[in-house]
Amino acid sequence: MKSQNFINGLIVGALAGLTIGLLFAPEKGSEIRRMIGEKGNDLADAVKEKFNSYANDAKDLAGKAEDKAKEWANKGEQKGKDLLDEGKSKADQFKDKANNAFS
Repeated sequence: MKSQNFINGLIVGALAGLTIGLLFAPEKGSEIRRMIGEKGNDLADAVKEKFNSYANDAKDLAGKAEDKAKEWANKGEQKGKDLLDEGKSKADQFKDKANNAFS
């Protein structure tokens, strides 16, 4: 979250600096508009690149979370089977003891 705030601040700061710099630059209006367009495109590319990086990170995290959830589900399923088997074994032992007691 802190790095995202830093990046947002960096982008806003870059836009503010660009705007102020171009307003005080001794250039023709058409030249300033061209420069603003170029810098705007550069900034848009940087934002797209950063967004794609965040999207890829999110996909990686989602994949890891899915893998971990499957692992836990498998462990839970196996634990349930183990408990069921143990319960059946105890029931069989109890049944054998009961049969022996009444035989």
